[in-house]
Amino acid sequence: MRTLHVKIACVTMLGLCAAVASLWVNHRVKVQKMDERIGSMPTKSVCVGRFIVDVPEHAVVTYRPASLAGWDISTIQETDADFGLRVQQKADLLATHRNERGGVALEVVQEVKNDDVKGKIFLFDRRWIALMRAGKEVVSEIVAIDALVRSNGISYEFKANFRRPTQIDQLKKILHQLHAVPDAHIPEGTGFCFDRGFIRDPLTAEENEHASIFFGIREHPDLAISLSTSAGIDGGRTLLQRDADSEVQKEHSSQFHRLRVGVRSLNGIPGEEVLQRVDELNGVKVHGFMWQSRGDKIDVYLPSLSLELDTGMGKPGKPINSSLSDAEALALWDKISSSLRRRPEGAATPSGASL
Repeated sequence: MRTLHVKIACVTMLGLCAAVASLWVNHRVKVQKMDERIGSMPTKSVCVGRFIVDVPEHAVVTYRPASLAGWDISTIQETDADFGLRVQQKADLLATHRNERGGVALEVVQEVKNDDVKGKIFLFDRRWIALMRAGKEVVSEIVAIDALVRSNGISYEFKANFRRPTQIDQLKKILHQLHAVPDAHIPEGTGFCFDRGFIRDPLTAEENEHASIFFGIREHPDLAISLSTSAGIDGGRTLLQRDADSEVQKEHSSQFHRLRVGVRSLNGIPGEEVLQRVDELNGVKVHGFMWQSRGDKIDVYLPSLSLELDTGMGKPGKPINSSLSDAEALALWDKISSSLRRRPEGAATPSGASL
């Protein structure tokens, strides 16, 4: 009888082992097929600052306003007539304003007539700021300097509220380096690209060029991915250092499931990543993936780069279950992050082309 019990136990264990092995094989097959599906997913290339990233072909990409040398830069799609009207309305409005001492706010209107760039620069709203230096009061003057320009059917607006009056020459130089970029194209030469625009070198890290994009996929409305680049800034503590010191993670450690954490370079760009699944307080499971570069404050080609992927994005304060499994989220992350690279300096190419 004892021998029979042992045999039954052995057979049962073998059956369980076989079942587990079968489940594991099926899981690996599913993961492999999913990896192949995402690996062969059609993509398009997007230029952000001095870098290119490949995103799903049908992703909806939105550029946030860029900035350079203290000017915020917005891109506007409008007709020639609408642009002309907007320029005139700005001039008329500023002509009615007064500065803080009662004088006419609008001091300078300069025409911009570069190769393909036309428009106007406005210097206005002078302010006087008293500062104490070495025990003496020193009065500094600051102004707002804006530009409304247009090139090849695309309008750009440069805005800065705190400029020295002499910095109007710096803006004129930047506008001379500005070029329009058609949709679905990667610009040629060295420089800094943003929403349908490109500013050619020379530019320095001290001018703090910044650009960022946000994109999502219609089939996964809870998914949000972003990439930002900022040159000339001190990156501070690294991603891994901040992660190790996170009080929230220490307090709720059971809710954070690490999928991958460590040092990771992307096509020669040094950086670190933290990839986690998080159990939210309302019971749903979401993903929070982040990669950040270890940049060099004085090198425009080693800026502070940040790539993020989040799932489970519902209404504010109400996360929902991720529409991606861990394996799917990792495969998509690896597909996108592995494509991040410095922009080539050769000929311009359509965004879907291989580079």
